[in-house]
Amino acid sequence: MSWRGVRERLAALAAADPELRRFGAGHHRYEVSRPLPEKAVAKFEARHGVTLPEEYRSFLLTVGESGAGPDYGLYRLGAPECRDEPGRPPGFLATPFPHTSAWNHPDGGEIPDDRYFDERWITGSLMLCHQGCGAYYRLVVTGPERGRLWFDDRVSDGGLSPCGVGFREWYLNWLEAPTGS
Repeated sequence: MSWRGVRERLAALAAADPELRRFGAGHHRYEVSRPLPEKAVAKFEARHGVTLPEEYRSFLLTVGESGAGPDYGLYRLGAPECRDEPGRPPGFLATPFPHTSAWNHPDGGEIPDDRYFDERWITGSLMLCHQGCGAYYRLVVTGPERGRLWFDDRVSDGGLSPCGVGFREWYLNWLEAPTGS
């Protein structure tokens, strides 16, 4: 899978937006980190018992790991979810993502935050970037929705909703959007 031209397009965006007015540009500055070596990606996959979706995997290997991207930019691989934190359930990424359609408030109404924000609702997915105000884009890495993006807006009681695209389309849509977007 070719990601040819991405770095050149980022340079063109930076040149067209020197004051960094496009949403999130002040944070990522149209810069992307170096690509990850195959060995680092394979080590991550082995550690978490997953194979990353090909579109995302090829981006990591040929474009970069983090930086320029939608909203406030792409997180590093596995950050922040895959840190070893006390209480993190084993197999978080290897456990299939539990949704195939939009999801919000189980039990039909208000539930305590500890249940609403429980990690069981987002297993099998990686947090890719922060939109702001606690809302995130997630990439499903395990389960029927593998390879697809989901929007996590639980912080505003918006639940989880499918974006209807994979990583490549999501990233390229952002890259090709008008500078003011």
